[in-house]
Amino acid sequence: MIFKRWFKPKWQHENAAIRQLAIAELDQSSNEHKEILHELAFNDGAEAVRKTALERLNEFSLWWQASKHESADRLKQFAEQQLVAMLLNNQVSAQLKQQFIAECHRSSILEKLAHTEADANIKFALIQRLARVDLYLSGVLDEGLTLSQRLELLQLINDDKLLEKLSRQVSGELLTAVQQKIAMRLEQKQKPERVRKQVVLLLAKLNSVRESSDIAQAQQKLALYQQQWADLADDLLCLTDVAEFSAKYQKVCLLTENAFAPRLAELALIQQQQAAAAASQQRYQELAAQLTQVATQIATDLASGDLDAVSAQSQQVASLATAIETADLTQSQRQPLVLSHKALQHQLDQLPQLAEALALTARLLAEQAAIGLPATDQDINAAYQQFKQWQQQWQRQVKVLKQLMPQSFSDSYQQLSKQWQQHCEPLLGQQEKMQRQFKSKLAEFKRLHQAGKYNVLFGLFKGIARDYQTLTAQSQQQLATEFEQISKQVNDLADLQAYIATPRKQELVALMQQLAEATDVTPADRAAQVKQSRALWNTLGRAEAALDEPLNEAFNLACEQAFAPCREYFAEQDALRLQNAAVKLAVIEQLEQQIATGVTGKALDSLLQQSLKDWQQTGSVEKAQFEQLQPRFSQLVNQLKQQQKTEQQQNAEAKQQLVTMATQLCSGENSEQVGAQLKVLQQQWKNIGFAGRIQDQQLWQQFRAVCDQWFANREAAKQQQQSAQALLKVQQQEQLTSISTLLVDASSQGALQQVLTELNQLYVSEDKELLAKKRQLQQQTEQKIADVQAASVHLVYRQLFDALAANEPQPAELPPIYRLVFNQQQEKTLSRADLTLALEWSAGQASPAAESSRRQQVQMLLLTDKHNSGESINQEQLLARWLQFGPVTADETALLQRVRALYLPD
Repeated sequence: MIFKRWFKPKWQHENAAIRQLAIAELDQSSNEHKEILHELAFNDGAEAVRKTALERLNEFSLWWQASKHESADRLKQFAEQQLVAMLLNNQVSAQLKQQFIAECHRSSILEKLAHTEADANIKFALIQRLARVDLYLSGVLDEGLTLSQRLELLQLINDDKLLEKLSRQVSGELLTAVQQKIAMRLEQKQKPERVRKQVVLLLAKLNSVRESSDIAQAQQKLALYQQQWADLADDLLCLTDVAEFSAKYQKVCLLTENAFAPRLAELALIQQQQAAAAASQQRYQELAAQLTQVATQIATDLASGDLDAVSAQSQQVASLATAIETADLTQSQRQPLVLSHKALQHQLDQLPQLAEALALTARLLAEQAAIGLPATDQDINAAYQQFKQWQQQWQRQVKVLKQLMPQSFSDSYQQLSKQWQQHCEPLLGQQEKMQRQFKSKLAEFKRLHQAGKYNVLFGLFKGIARDYQTLTAQSQQQLATEFEQISKQVNDLADLQAYIATPRKQELVALMQQLAEATDVTPADRAAQVKQSRALWNTLGRAEAALDEPLNEAFNLACEQAFAPCREYFAEQDALRLQNAAVKLAVIEQLEQQIATGVTGKALDSLLQQSLKDWQQTGSVEKAQFEQLQPRFSQLVNQLKQQQKTEQQQNAEAKQQLVTMATQLCSGENSEQVGAQLKVLQQQWKNIGFAGRIQDQQLWQQFRAVCDQWFANREAAKQQQQSAQALLKVQQQEQLTSISTLLVDASSQGALQQVLTELNQLYVSEDKELLAKKRQLQQQTEQKIADVQAASVHLVYRQLFDALAANEPQPAELPPIYRLVFNQQQEKTLSRADLTLALEWSAGQASPAAESSRRQQVQMLLLTDKHNSGESINQEQLLARWLQFGPVTADETALLQRVRALYLPD
């Protein structure tokens, strides 16, 4: 038995500490040692040994098994920690990791792994396994997952706010999918109400069908509405009262079919009658066509002079009479057929007269075709009158022949009529137009003459005389009296004009001669007077015949002499206009250069304003040059204005966006962060350019109103908060004063603990003075509690050691907390002397030098126990074990003194 114990392996030793140390000597790469480690890890009775064996093996599957089957909670928790660490550090194969995910039921572990896993498939499986909306959201935003996985996770999110948030954080296909899901959910929300409205409307339509007066149309509507109801069958399932609507639909359909039954019978009868009427109409049309065909054939035979052929048609006409008589026709249909047949029969009875009428008709066509078209305007009236008489003769023959008129004759008539009308009517129209214009000029002449505007009559009369010569002789004869009348009036006015114009022209000649000699007239005034005089001269008309030409020459010479000094002035003006043109050209070139450099913003506004100002301040230029420069300048200015308009619109949109952002910020929480963001927006506003006079002012008023309102609200809230804080501070000061009074009066530990509790529960605002006072009171209270506790402990220890100093101490003489352990005699590991050394080592006090070796041994024993049990060593436990030895013997008096010195130092 002795040898068996000596040669037994250390990992089978009875002492757990020795088994634990032996694990370090086992090689986990050896199969034999690995089996031993497995045995120790799962079957050893000591928790520390099992833990060390698991650490030695350090395999994921073993930690996993320990986390599920380990009986010790502390080791089980440690195993889970190792599992999580290996998973997070990617020390596990993907296959094993997926198996773990499938079997693990600890959501906290799976969640940690989901946040750190890099493999897209595993992470996707984790998110699906955890089935949490926040993880779905993070998965959709995780670019490490594939697009299909992110889209699949998106379909699991059914929170409208989260979907709206996602729409602002994703792009591309994901954004499209999010928008589609939002639209789909909105459609699902709106669908019941929309379907309900459709159903109600459709039922109303079905009800209204019965009121339709047209049964055929009503039957079509009923079929259409029933098909629409069938199309709504799937959508009806989203309604809670689908059964009620279905019952209403069945009831409406039944009522409608019952109401339609008698009307459908009437419709069938009407349709039969209509079919009979259609057949009668068809027969009528056939007979009418046969009559027309016979009449046409008779007319053709008559036109060719074949009277025998015409006579042969009488038998067919007779058969048509029988067909008309026996046909199933209405009276209104039969009557016109009978009349047409009688007329045809009557014409057959008068064949000689018809033949003569046809001959006359042919002669009329031949005679008119032989007449040539009028070549001149003078011949047009007589020729056209003859044409109208020929048309009247033709119409008389038409009345005689009626439907027997050959189609070829009719075509020839139409051709001749069209030819004559196309040739004569434009000429006649032109004559009428010239005659109307001539009469209009005569009326205008009379009006001006009556109004006394004689100067314009001479020119108007020249045109009237010219137009009179272009009229036909017939028109001249009609208008001769009026023409002679105005001719006499013009002659009288010419004599009167010469009488008035001669002295006026002489005055103008003298006036121009005086102006030519004058030296105090400015060039501009001189030119104006010359221009005005020439205009007046032209209005005076002709002077007396003998004086008109000399006066004209004298006036022209005087005007030329009067205008001579202006030529130098106007030459200077021409030079100045050239300079102005050069300045305007420089403005254009500067604009082109600035546009080429890409001017924007305030520089654009300044350039546009300055260019317009320079252009307007530059004097006039020659008309030809102005027509060249002005379009170029206008084009450049329009280009700049368009660019300015575009920039202002962009600035307006940017400022509108700032207004929207400010409004959204102000509608949220009233925090300092909002104030800082509003100030940032205000700075951004300053950096944005002008947005147009109206828009800029409106947007600024909106933006300022939003910001001012928020800052005003914040200031009001701040003042209110300050008032509340001041009131709260006064209340808290009073509470601290009250607690301070309680602290002064409190002497027992319970009372002091109550004071400390009240202090800890008392909320003090972020005021330095109040916080300092509260901390001071807490420190004073804690110090006072510590003093009371120290005094109490001191009394306990004094009572203890005074009782132990007696020869035979009784348990009643000991403090209550030590009575149960006193003299228990259960300590087997260490002696009282060893426990004295342990107490000194725990208290950090020196032991006698002679016992230093023993003290180290005791220290090792204590540390081993601590390692095996996992519990800390404290001085009170050691003192309790020391007291288990009972009363102090005479040999142990020195030990008592050493222990007493630890607790009751002098």
